[in-house]
Amino acid sequence: MKNLYTASWQKLALAALFTAGAATAQGQDLLRATRLVNSNVDLSQSTQPNTANRTTANNYTASQGQNVAGTYTDLGTTGTAISTANFDDANSAAQNIGFTFSYNGVSFTQFVLNTNGFIKLGAVAPTSASDVSALLNSTDANIIAPASGVDLQGAADQTANPTEFRVVTTGTTGSRVCTIQFKNLRDKATAYTGGSVPPQFATMQFQIKLYEGTNTIEFVYGAWTATTSTPDYQQFLSGLKANALSSGTTITQADLAELSLLFKAPTQAWSTTAFTNTFTSGGQAYISGILAQNSVLPDAGRTYRFRVVPATDAAVQYIYALGKTQPGTPQIIRAVVRNLGSSALTNLAVVLNVAGANTFTNAVTVPSLAVGASTVVTFPAFTPTAVGTNTITVSVPADGGTTNDTQTYSQQIQNTTFAQYNPAQTTSTNSIGFGTGAGIIAVKFNTPAARTATSVAARIGGGTTSVGNTVYGVILDANGAIVGRSANYTIAAADLGTIKSFTLTTPAVLATGDFYAGLAQTANATTGYFPIASQEEAPTRTGVVYAVPLAGGAPTDVTTAPANANIGLPVIEAVVNLVQGTSAALNRAISMYPNPSTGVVKLDVRGANAKGQLHVQVINLLGQVVYTSSLQDNFTNEVNLSGLAGGIYTLKVQTGSEFTSRQLVLTK
Repeated sequence: MKNLYTASWQKLALAALFTAGAATAQGQDLLRATRLVNSNVDLSQSTQPNTANRTTANNYTASQGQNVAGTYTDLGTTGTAISTANFDDANSAAQNIGFTFSYNGVSFTQFVLNTNGFIKLGAVAPTSASDVSALLNSTDANIIAPASGVDLQGAADQTANPTEFRVVTTGTTGSRVCTIQFKNLRDKATAYTGGSVPPQFATMQFQIKLYEGTNTIEFVYGAWTATTSTPDYQQFLSGLKANALSSGTTITQADLAELSLLFKAPTQAWSTTAFTNTFTSGGQAYISGILAQNSVLPDAGRTYRFRVVPATDAAVQYIYALGKTQPGTPQIIRAVVRNLGSSALTNLAVVLNVAGANTFTNAVTVPSLAVGASTVVTFPAFTPTAVGTNTITVSVPADGGTTNDTQTYSQQIQNTTFAQYNPAQTTSTNSIGFGTGAGIIAVKFNTPAARTATSVAARIGGGTTSVGNTVYGVILDANGAIVGRSANYTIAAADLGTIKSFTLTTPAVLATGDFYAGLAQTANATTGYFPIASQEEAPTRTGVVYAVPLAGGAPTDVTTAPANANIGLPVIEAVVNLVQGTSAALNRAISMYPNPSTGVVKLDVRGANAKGQLHVQVINLLGQVVYTSSLQDNFTNEVNLSGLAGGIYTLKVQTGSEFTSRQLVLTK
C-alpha cells in the first residue's frame, strides 16, 4: 500500500508527541471540516481500511484499490438520460443497471442517482435529497460516491455547459459495464466555523462504472474547469459505503468497517490519492476525503478502482532489513505479512531468499492468520561475508491476489556504513521532525565489534521551511549520551532531497553493542520545520526510530505512540570503521609479486588461518578505495588492476579486525 497522504500528517503526529502545541497552522486548518473518529478506535487498524476483523459484507479493501491514469469518454447521446426534478438536491427515479450487480451481500439490478455526486444501489431513494453526506449518515446503505460531501448544482451557463445525468450499459453478457455519468456540475460555497470556502469548480465531469461478474467499481474523472475564486479546498467525501453507520456523527471502529474511502491533500495531484479511511493528527483520527481546490484539477481520465477482496490473499507488505551493513555483522531479517483475503489462512509458508553478493535461504510457517490480521515474521540470523549488493526477497505462495505475494529489498554490504533505509529508493516524499521544537531523530544500530564513527549522513527533507535552519549530526552510545557531533550546519536550498554528510569534529569510539546515529534539529518557534526525509513503512519497524533530547538522554521509540505507528524510516546513515590492528601473522602469510607491476598482481596466501572472510582493498593516494575483492587462503590469488592508472597505491588485506598493508607501484 502506498499511503501518499502521510507526508503532512506524519509530520504533525511526531511534532505533537514531542513538543507543546505542535500542530501547525496548516494542520489545524485542514481539520476545520473533518469528522472525528471515536477516540477508542485502534488507529493502527483504522489506517488500514476494512482489514480489522471485518464483520460486514463491504469487501472492497484498501489493499485492492488502484489509482491509475485512464481515459474519460463522454457518453454523448448514447444510453438513457436520467431525469431529476432539478440539478440541486434531487433524487432520480430508479434506473436499470442492465445486469445483476453484487454489493454488500445483495444482488442489485437498479440504482437511484442523487445530484450531489453519488448513487444509492436499489430502487429506494436516499432518505433526504439534500443530504450531501450520505456516505456517513445513519439512514442510508449501499452508497457509491465519487464526489459527495459538497453541495453541488448545475453549471452556471446551461447553454454552453448543459447539465445532464446519463446511464448506458455496454458489452456482452457476463462482462457488461454500466456507466453512470454526471456532467457539468459545479460546487456551491461551503461554510465552516470562522469562514467559507468559495466555489472552486465551474464545471465538473465524472462517471461511475459498475462491472458485471467481477463487481469492480470505478470512479473516472473528466476535465474540470476552475472558477476565478481564491484557491481553497472543498472536502469531497469519495468512496463506498455498505451498511448505514451507527450515528452519523462520531465514527466508530464498526463504522470504519462499512467504508472504503479516498484521501488527497489540497495541493497534491489527483494521482497521489490514497485508499484509506482515516488520517491522523495529534493522536486523533479523522475521516478521509478528497480535499480539492481549483489550483489542482483532476487529470482527465484519472481512475480510482475498487476491487473485491479475493478469498485468499496473503500479502508481504514490508521487509525489515538493514539497507547498508558491513561484512561480519550478523543480521535478523523480518517481514510484515497481512491476511487481506476474506478467509482465515493456515500453515502459511513465508520464504526468505538472499541473492547477490551473499546467499541465504530460509522458510518460516505461520500457523494461522485471521482475516485482516498481520504478523511480523522473524527469520534466523545470517551473517554476510562478501562485499557487494544483496537482493532480499520475501514471498508467499501464489493466491487470489498475486500482485502482493512478493517484496524485495536492496542491501549494500560494504566496509564503512550502517543504514536501515532501502538505498534502492533514491527519493523521499515524506519528512519528519519536531516542528517548532528541538531534539534529535536517531536510528538504532548494533555492532559486533568496536568501531570508530567518523560521520553521519542524512537526506534533507521538509521543503523550503527547512532552508535556513540549523542542524547537525550526532552519534550516541547505547544510553543516548552524545559521544560525537558535527559542527552546526545551516540548511541550504540545494541540500533539499540530497544526502548531506556531517563529519564529526572528533571521531567517536563505539563499544560492542547498540549505538545511535541521528540528526539534531534546533528550535524555530516561528515557522517550524521537518528536516529529515523518510521512507514510507507502515507499520514502521519498532526498536529503530528514536527521539532523543537535544542535549542527549534516554532514547524514546517513537513508534510506541499510536499516532506514530506509521511514521516512516528516516534516511540516516552512520559512517564507521572497525577499530583495527595490524597482524604480524597475516603479514607473514602473504606474499605479493611482482612489485612494481604493470597491472596483474599475485597474492600468495599460505596459512593465514583467517577468522572470517579474507578481503583485499587497493587504495589510492587520495584515500579512495579503487578496488575490492575476496581472497582464498592457501591459494595464489590473482588481482587484476590493469584498469588503474600508474602510480603508488596501498594494498590492504583484512580479515575481521586484523589487517596487513603493502605499498604497490603500478607502471603503465
